[in-house]
Amino acid sequence: MRDRSEFQAKPPHFLSLGFITHDKPFFKPFNKIGGASAYSAILARNFGFDSAIVTSVGRDFEDFGALKGIRLAYQMGESTTTFYNKPLEEGVGGGGRRVQYVTSVAERIKEETIPEEWFNAEIVYICPVLNELEEGLIRKFEGSMIGVAPQGWMRSVGEGGRIEKKRWEKANEVLREVDFVIMSDEDVFEEDVVEYVERANIFVLTRGRKGAELYLNKGSYHEHIDAFEREEVDATGAGDVFGAAFLLRFNETKDAVESARFASCAASFVVEKVGVEGVPYREEVEERMEKEGSKLWG
Repeated sequence: MRDRSEFQAKPPHFLSLGFITHDKPFFKPFNKIGGASAYSAILARNFGFDSAIVTSVGRDFEDFGALKGIRLAYQMGESTTTFYNKPLEEGVGGGGRRVQYVTSVAERIKEETIPEEWFNAEIVYICPVLNELEEGLIRKFEGSMIGVAPQGWMRSVGEGGRIEKKRWEKANEVLREVDFVIMSDEDVFEEDVVEYVERANIFVLTRGRKGAELYLNKGSYHEHIDAFEREEVDATGAGDVFGAAFLLRFNETKDAVESARFASCAASFVVEKVGVEGVPYREEVEERMEKEGSKLWG
């Protein structure tokens, strides 16, 4: 079902596709909005762009207020995809790796949920979190700049709902179709990285506080991208914002290195607050880049 009240015919500048989720922090009695589609679209909105999301949620989803100003096309089912996040180290308030469990899963996103005009979006960010999209959908966006965060195709559900990583089965057919791929070292098997790099136009591997690795032209160029060091409160969504910021900036400049540095700066805001509250505005990112970027890159 589409949200007709917010539907507009014109293509959005930035379109994200994937589950909007409930993220339940460890030892916290509340859900917070999550999902790469939410973080990335909120960033695009905060940057002043016409932003849209295609997703699937349940009747238990009530946090539409966080998405004000973002156009929505969504399916409504029984349940919203809900993740329970447990840190690996007890007492870790930030900076630790986490174990994730899924307690409910929304209906898979259907192609017909996407308004026809949205296939002409300027920038498309395909960012599944739990296999909610078919990879072949990418071919429908013929004239768009396409970025992919494939973590949802690199996950399986194990015993007790525990999220486990798996190999990306259709990586080869996707990598040749898109402009940009981003993934976390938490989600990928290290031995697969070389293969992905050799098939991708632009590939980014994020490493949390250790920054990110940028590879261009099927690995012919590599540059390490430093992280902007901040005290970490909640790292959820930092990689999603990195990916969206990179796409928005690269669409403007066509400079991958500068765009990756800009994206690293944008991601640094997310870790300072809980959930989407940390997603920055453009002016904040530009100010931090001006003040601190030269210290990192001269």
